[in-house]
Amino acid sequence: MKDIDLSILIPAYNEGKRIPKFLGELINFSSLNLERFEIIIIDDGSNDDTKDVVRSIIKNQENVRLISYSENKGKGHAVLMGVLKARGEFVLFIDADGSIKPEEISNMYTFYRKNKYDIIVGSRISLASNITNPQPLRRRLMSKIFNLYSNILFRININDLLCGFKGFTKNAAIQVFKNLKAFRWEFDVEILYLARKNKLKVYQLPIEWKHEEGSKIKPLDPIFILLNLIVLRLRYL
Repeated sequence: MKDIDLSILIPAYNEGKRIPKFLGELINFSSLNLERFEIIIIDDGSNDDTKDVVRSIIKNQENVRLISYSENKGKGHAVLMGVLKARGEFVLFIDADGSIKPEEISNMYTFYRKNKYDIIVGSRISLASNITNPQPLRRRLMSKIFNLYSNILFRININDLLCGFKGFTKNAAIQVFKNLKAFRWEFDVEILYLARKNKLKVYQLPIEWKHEEGSKIKPLDPIFILLNLIVLRLRYL
């Protein structure tokens, strides 16, 4: 079994329509530009054809594997399952919708190798970020409100908590994921709260990003997320 430097995790729930294009591009890019890498897709109990679509794409790819289970347990749980199986010294997760180009993976990993931060958080809000297709106004407002009350509650001081592109040293990933209490939308907040609590070095990396249709956020979700964040904060008191 060869050594792995970089583990790329893709949590996926009902992504049968969006994941083929992105996964194909990622495999092609990684094969040409990365060395000693692995790609792990985690099917989080999808009830569409995500699992079958992924299997058909990766059947001849020795660096790519699929983890799948029947019950939907949340994105945080999917990433945790990937972290536990990852063999790389640096582990990152990236959304399956194609909003972030594979080139950003190389940028993040190169930055890590030069600077050795424990955690690197992709940021769509930094001045140096490049947003080629912005989210609808409603989503941008929701994101700003989420960041505001999350930072007030947890004092994390991160400007883009929900960006689905974060990287960790393997040790840092185990440290923040092993005792995770929240596995759905709140998990991004919790892992960064635990990072601050454990005095891990965190860097916000500007990225290129474009909005892709197919959001799973429902109109009432922001209310439930706020309530869940309050409950989570109380659990840490």
